[in-house]
Amino acid sequence: MEDVSTPGLHEALATIAAAARAAYADGSNLRVRSSGIVHVVAMTRWFADERMPGPACMVGVSGWDPAAAHPDRGAVTCRRCLKLTHAEPAGV
Repeated sequence: MEDVSTPGLHEALATIAAAARAAYADGSNLRVRSSGIVHVVAMTRWFADERMPGPACMVGVSGWDPAAAHPDRGAVTCRRCLKLTHAEPAGV
């Protein structure tokens, strides 16, 4: 197994993380896979200390799959995220 300190691997992880961060640069919220729940985005620690967008409520994203989360322009519906940000649910 290749060590994460190897420059080629670290560069690849940095590229993946940068692309994921760019997908949320417009202020999008986050949805995990096909879930109907929309989360607030928070930068979380990923491999090689890279930062990746993830749910602010820290709900598990199985396998740390960078493709599991998708930008979503919908209103945040996750109650835990809303509580963390002291926001009101949409429609209240």
